[in-house]
Amino acid sequence: MAIQNASDLLVYIKTGVAIKQITRIKALTTAPFSVFETGKKGVKISNITKADGTVIDDAAKNITLNTGSSLITGVSQELVATYNYTDMSGSDQTDGDYTYRDFRNGGTGLVPTLEILSGSGTLKENGVIIEIISPGSSDILDPVAFSTSASFSTNTDLIDVTTKDSEGCSESVSGLKSFELSTELLQNLNPDHPIDGTDFFTILEKRRTYNVSFSDRIRNILTNNTVAAGQDGFVLSSVTEQTGVGDPFGGGTASFITATTTSNSRLQCNLSASRLEDKKLTWSFYVKAGATSTATIQITNVDRESYTPRIISGTGSLQTLGSEYYKIVGLSSSYTRIALEFKNTIDVDSGQNAVEFRIYPGVYNSQTTSNSIYTSSWQFEQNQSVTDYQDPTKVSRWQGDAFVTSIDFDAGVEDNFTCSATFTGTATNTYNT
Repeated sequence: MAIQNASDLLVYIKTGVAIKQITRIKALTTAPFSVFETGKKGVKISNITKADGTVIDDAAKNITLNTGSSLITGVSQELVATYNYTDMSGSDQTDGDYTYRDFRNGGTGLVPTLEILSGSGTLKENGVIIEIISPGSSDILDPVAFSTSASFSTNTDLIDVTTKDSEGCSESVSGLKSFELSTELLQNLNPDHPIDGTDFFTILEKRRTYNVSFSDRIRNILTNNTVAAGQDGFVLSSVTEQTGVGDPFGGGTASFITATTTSNSRLQCNLSASRLEDKKLTWSFYVKAGATSTATIQITNVDRESYTPRIISGTGSLQTLGSEYYKIVGLSSSYTRIALEFKNTIDVDSGQNAVEFRIYPGVYNSQTTSNSIYTSSWQFEQNQSVTDYQDPTKVSRWQGDAFVTSIDFDAGVEDNFTCSATFTGTATNTYNT
């Protein structure tokens, strides 16, 4: 790996475990189909993700009656019995005109959003609604050291197998393997704000293994390059989404989103307040015109005056809107990159446990069902100024489980001191790209 400056040498530690996505499937209680044939396979289910990560499309399911209960029950039977989903509700629940149940995915991590499509029957435009209640996620890795003194070593013990047939030469085979990470960092003594969620006192005391990485600098705290519901905290609200769309770099990681209501139709990414509080942050993304050349952006639970938006490249201009929003006008058919840079560390509103980063097709409170935009390549980085987009799936790193085996402290100034920690591996380290 190439080291360009002091901040490029980082050590990461896993601070959050992988979780399974929970999806809510809602169907109109009365007549979700505009055309319905008894005894036929009324719907098809797509984007079913099995526990091993395999994605199944067009799983046809027979629906016996033109009711929300019959549709939801049929879908539940298919997901639970065949694809290892868990019916979290157990029975039908109601929400206004809709009947719904919540389903937990069979496997952990990032999964595509379920789709319920017309089969032999024709679903009404609002016949079925899919909502992501709790997105799945992969392991969360947070940086614990920004220091040129970080080091990584891996070793293999040799076993002597020299015999009389070795003709006077030493012969060996590979024995026990091990690896070690050592690092220095400046840590705050205030227990309410350990560096990026890591408290070495607690780690050493619990005597548990932790997953650590040694890598090039990972700027983007997202772990997936796809801007899609169910990925890294991305959630849809009253919009349809087409994924796999062309991005600014010649790939297919962008999304095409279209409003389905007259207000608050949006795509958003939810990040835990505990990951952001008192940290530096810049949010950047690409956007271009669809059926509208206007978009609205909003960050919830923080003061708008605490950050500054600017256009990094491309066409368009920014305007304030209300007390919480910015409007992007003049978008074209080519991508524009926008960054929102926090002037100081983030101060999340009291009592809030998440911050939502939202983008709306058109003007947020005056939308039409034809409002649509393209968006791609979101990046959240703990800097106060934007850098080039980094695809988080292409960062090379050594990674493995390790114990914290030693900690040394040198007195610093005021509330800070220099902490030196050594991680000793307990299993084979792997090189991931």
